[in-house]
Amino acid sequence: MAPPETAPRSLRLPVVLSLSSSHRRAAAVLVLGALPLLVAAHRPDESRAPRAGITTGSYVAVLANGQKLPWSTEVPAVEGLVHWARLDLAVLRLNPNGQYTLSYRYAQEVVDRRARPQMPPPRDEISVGRYSDRGRTLTFVPTPSPGKESRRVTAQVVGADIFLDKTVFVGERPFRVRLLFRRDPSLW
Repeated sequence: MAPPETAPRSLRLPVVLSLSSSHRRAAAVLVLGALPLLVAAHRPDESRAPRAGITTGSYVAVLANGQKLPWSTEVPAVEGLVHWARLDLAVLRLNPNGQYTLSYRYAQEVVDRRARPQMPPPRDEISVGRYSDRGRTLTFVPTPSPGKESRRVTAQVVGADIFLDKTVFVGERPFRVRLLFRRDPSLW
């Protein structure tokens, strides 16, 4: 029996180009100039890249200090007066690019303690800035208003919920409100 015939192997030799020094410099500049473009082409687009941790999107406050919204409270002001406040709505929007928007609809009034509080028209307030997600903690850094310092606010993530402690000032006295936000995919 004769051994099977094998196809002849092709011989591959490296090709060596001989370039002048000016051509070598031009080739090096061309390769180095294209390198950032190649790196950028393989880098994921941050606006579409999923963030670790909390799901981006809209979250609506469902509880304030353990009570359903709309929520109202009275905080003693000066003698005989009370600071009355009502929170109707709070919406937190987390964008994939690390930006956030927090909007409130609320009403507040300083009233005589003995009088029944009249419902003032609601006001809207908005806070925008950037946030970072560190697993069970979200850190919000609002864009500062002119002449004011930016204060960081942290929130705790428990399951899919966000607990945000917000300090509001009634006159000179701080008053803490704990908001529970739940994801609402029906909102923008």
